[in-house]
Amino acid sequence: RWRKAAALVTFGKKADEPPPPPVEPVSSVRGTKPDFWKLAKHAQKIKSIPPSPKRASYPPLAQEQQKDPEDPTRIYWDMTFVFPVKKEKKDDAEEPKSDFQQALGDMKAAVKKRLKKKKKHQFDHTDFIGKVTAAGLVTSAYLSIQKDEIYVRVGATHERLCIQADNINFPTPLDEDRLRLVCEAGLPQYQIEPMKIPERTPPEDGEKTFSRFRAYQHINGKYDTSEELAPLYRRTHEHTGFRGDNSQERTLFNSMRRLKLMWSCINDEPSLGGAGVAVEKRVQQKKILAALAMHNQRERKALYEHWVRASIFTLPSRIDLQGMLPFCCDCYLEGMPLEAYKEYFGEKQGLLMAFKAHITTGYLMMSLFGIVVMLWWANTGSITGDGSVFIYACVVGLWSVLSMESWRRQERELALKWGMVGFEAQQARRPQFKGIPDMDDAVTGRPGAFFPPHRRTCRVAFAKLVTLICLGLSVAFLVGCVYYKKQNATAGALVNSVGIIVFKLAYEKVAVKLTDAENWMTDTVYADKLISRLSVFNFVNSYFSLFFTIFFYCWAFGNEGKENKGPCRMGAFRKLQQDLGILLATQIFAQNITNFIVPYIQLIVKMKTEGGLERDENGVARVNEMSTPGVEYLLVECDEQLDNIKATTMEATQYGYVTLFSAAFPLAPLMTCINNLVGLRMDAYKYLCTYRRIQPFGFEDIGTFQSIFELMNYLGIASSFLAIVYRTDVLKNYWPAKWGAEPSRHQEDVVFMVICSFYFGFMLMLRVLIDDVPFDVELQIKRNDFLNSKIIDHVADEADTALSPTALTVAVEVKDRDTMEPYSTYDKLFGRGLEEAVRKSKKSRRGLCGPSRPGLLRP
Repeated sequence: RWRKAAALVTFGKKADEPPPPPVEPVSSVRGTKPDFWKLAKHAQKIKSIPPSPKRASYPPLAQEQQKDPEDPTRIYWDMTFVFPVKKEKKDDAEEPKSDFQQALGDMKAAVKKRLKKKKKHQFDHTDFIGKVTAAGLVTSAYLSIQKDEIYVRVGATHERLCIQADNINFPTPLDEDRLRLVCEAGLPQYQIEPMKIPERTPPEDGEKTFSRFRAYQHINGKYDTSEELAPLYRRTHEHTGFRGDNSQERTLFNSMRRLKLMWSCINDEPSLGGAGVAVEKRVQQKKILAALAMHNQRERKALYEHWVRASIFTLPSRIDLQGMLPFCCDCYLEGMPLEAYKEYFGEKQGLLMAFKAHITTGYLMMSLFGIVVMLWWANTGSITGDGSVFIYACVVGLWSVLSMESWRRQERELALKWGMVGFEAQQARRPQFKGIPDMDDAVTGRPGAFFPPHRRTCRVAFAKLVTLICLGLSVAFLVGCVYYKKQNATAGALVNSVGIIVFKLAYEKVAVKLTDAENWMTDTVYADKLISRLSVFNFVNSYFSLFFTIFFYCWAFGNEGKENKGPCRMGAFRKLQQDLGILLATQIFAQNITNFIVPYIQLIVKMKTEGGLERDENGVARVNEMSTPGVEYLLVECDEQLDNIKATTMEATQYGYVTLFSAAFPLAPLMTCINNLVGLRMDAYKYLCTYRRIQPFGFEDIGTFQSIFELMNYLGIASSFLAIVYRTDVLKNYWPAKWGAEPSRHQEDVVFMVICSFYFGFMLMLRVLIDDVPFDVELQIKRNDFLNSKIIDHVADEADTALSPTALTVAVEVKDRDTMEPYSTYDKLFGRGLEEAVRKSKKSRRGLCGPSRPGLLRP
């Protein structure tokens, strides 16, 4: 590369001039050459970073908290990194050795010296401290109580956080009232006239509102350090999300936003003001034992009180009544404080919790109808004889479609409110991504990483082969359970349920290894591939036995265990009820164990190994005092991405049980609703008290899971009506006598296809009639972009910049005739005149080519 640069410099000079010697690169990174693309970008874009205050010691946190939250010198110690202590090599020189041992040692040393490769520099806490200090952060390091770890506290001043927010265009909510005043006054110094955005139609039209949002509501602006914009940004105590609780600090960034900014300061490249430390990669390499996002005790206590200890009768999500009750302008039923949950754990966790709360609210509505159907069945003593099962299946199908359509709209609304519109287009490369050596980026040609598709093809094919083998093993086990159920139905169902859970947990580990080996570039693509792989396996593993029970059990073993292989009506539904109830109860029990009991056991074991829990002389357990980062290091490590995928996959499995098979067991929505109501609180407790704090990240939508849930809707309709038509007596009891005593197989096929076609057409009609993005949300997104361009970027008004000062004084003269060319007729321009012009053109070309010759073709 440097020889090519020297050749380019000497291009165009005389041949006798010797080329200049290559300039040696200067780099702060040991053993690497500088990236001039990034250095140039760094010099043009980055804000000046103030040098970090170098002190022997810093004031304690209690003293820092007494400062004003927006004091530029206030230090926020929000992250701690744990490093291993290097083990010292034992010196065996003083130990006496025999001649044979001495000769053997010399021979080993000679061989090692011959084969020895140049060792790479090992990343340790000193390199980390040097890099983050150069990025303007402050550090404080100390040893653990067992002297085997080094804790490095990392802090940032308020001024440094503001500079980083400016460098990365950090989305920050704007205050509605202050923004309205600025817009209505205008910015004449930037040639921006006053802006009065209407919120109602004119009086002639009745002054009607056309949007649920006010003109300046839910506006998120790019952060800028200019003094004139500082008052516009909303402070944390103004959007805590707790009803009637304004006890939070009045600061620009709460702990969640500070963690995101500090993560950017440490991980981002120097071109964006970061230290360039790939934390996740170093943690995977065991160079960093843990990257701890420190809990904020004040915010954590408030969230614990309002979320974990919320009443069991609190609705999972807020229900707006404005659309249901036209006379009610601002009526709603309050739910869990989702805004506060998002303000502590970040938009990613907040959106996934919002989706779980949305599904739970739907389960709550369906459980009421399911209870009514079960009571009706208990009163009449008939399950498959009357039309109640058909009505229930129709309601479940309608509910599933409307639930997903309403979530699609709510998801877009949350992205607007949280400033996440367009977030996925800004994703960076995964730290675990490995490109082939000595190759730059295939798009830009600049230094980067690239992994060619032909190398990934073999890995993807191998992953598919392994998945097929795992599916074959799972199906073989499930078929064995089916035959075991014939001898003992209850025991067979329990074995089946436990086996499904075991296969699910085992394949999750296999799927993670296979997806890691495929080496995907971004987190979104990686998550989509892992989700697709887990969903396919879970569909077969979780639903195979139930499909076999309802559609093939009677064909294989006869009705009610008899050997006659005829049509199965009542027996299949009863067996499906029993199997589905046992399967749901087992999975709910296993889910609560894995989410609560297992992490608690891991916490106790970690406390014993790290010195947090010891026994005294009398054998009594005693909890040792440790530093706050030391205590948080004892908490269970959480792989946020994998944990979210597992939790949402489990939610999809439960949703499948309800949509596919609840026609036989209407209490399935009630069981899943109770499980989710408890799970909402247990998940928050787990993240607040058992797991280490999750590093907050942005999130725009649930991605592939949206398609999976919609696929469940279509399969649920087909499965429910397939079971009703072929495995119940509903069609037989309500069959018209003029068409025969009972329907034939062909007539049953026609009825099934007609019902499914009607329902699928109805679903598609709803998809067309219901907009994915509501009008008011789309309008507010456009307002957000417009106000950002005017208030933040100071883009001048188009009318002021385009209008010439002398435009209004130009004299306008209208002549009687056109003087540019003579007048003509249609015949001359488009009729015979056009043909004559073409003939003249051909004659002129013949004259230029010369006389024609026989046997030659002329153009």
